Amino acid sequence: MSVSATMKRLVLVEASGDDLTDAKLELEECPTPTPKATEVLVKVAAAPINPSDYGSWRSKRGDGPVPIGNEGSGVVVAVGSVIAATVAGLRVGAKVGFVGAKKQGAYSEYVAAPLATTFAMPDALPVEDACSFFVNPFTAYGILKEANGRPFVHTAAASQLGQMLVKLAKLEGAGDALLNVVRSEKQKAILESLGAAHVVVVADAKTDEAGVAALKAKMAELKVTCAFDAVAGAMAGCLFTNLPPKATLYSYGRLSGDIEGVAPVDLIYRGKKLEGFFLTAWLTGGFPGARLLSAAAKVRAGLGEGGWCATTFVDCAPEAMWDKFVDMYTTTGFTDRKLRIRFPE
Repeated sequence: MSVSATMKRLVLVEASGDDLTDAKLELEECPTPTPKATEVLVKVAAAPINPSDYGSWRSKRGDGPVPIGNEGSGVVVAVGSVIAATVAGLRVGAKVGFVGAKKQGAYSEYVAAPLATTFAMPDALPVEDACSFFVNPFTAYGILKEANGRPFVHTAAASQLGQMLVKLAKLEGAGDALLNVVRSEKQKAILESLGAAHVVVVADAKTDEAGVAALKAKMAELKVTCAFDAVAGAMAGCLFTNLPPKATLYSYGRLSGDIEGVAPVDLIYRGKKLEGFFLTAWLTGGFPGARLLSAAAKVRAGLGEGGWCATTFVDCAPEAMWDKFVDMYTTTGFTDRKLRIRFPE
């Protein structure tokens, strides 16, 4: 396959600070990377814009433009080592999903992707639909495995990740153990249409007294002993307060800023735990490679249309990404769809 000597990629030129719409992104031209022995060169078909992506645009390390994008999908067009690629189950022409290509960022026409974090995708799956194979599906899988049969709460539950978790929990026979927290009746209806057994609406953890009371009652009814929170802010404190002694709150996001309202008495005298849940760290725990391989197998089986981790996308070209992102971020939001960059074939 012929490979262009140069490529285009999106880079972060100026960080946003508090107002995300103040970030400055540019489409730059740069040399196409050459894969090392532990890499394959992927012609990128598509890359999603996740909250973890745009959350990183608030600050920038170092001088000069910074490549951006965590994951994507495409077709292998070259390998650094035929032997290493073959051992990894990859070949030229293979459809793949990749993560961890920090040198170029996923929002690039080509990526030198590490063999260890590049996964072959089903031949029948449109390659662009594999672009969200990692961040959301693997996190949903990790949350369910970390809950380990315990009744648990999940916040921001109407997100794409939350919807995947509802479907996966139902598939794994754990649907009755999952208590979903959303911000509106519309979001509640979305989850119930997917088969969610328990959904509570809390519009604002600081001001919605009825919603907080309903959440407290449902947590007690289900005997919830852990919670996975992507919101932070007052919601984290609300959950921590209403969890029973010796329960655990796992924090894995900060959509509302820093955690508020965690009382030392709960930590000291009631034995409650506040822990972080970081996907990469979780995947490397346990027997080496076991979690990664089991998650990858479950995700591959669920990526197709109607599968538990299929995603609804809104597409845009690289040069139109910023305008489309700002429009969705400031108006419709991303609750039931994800913005996806499509690169030329």
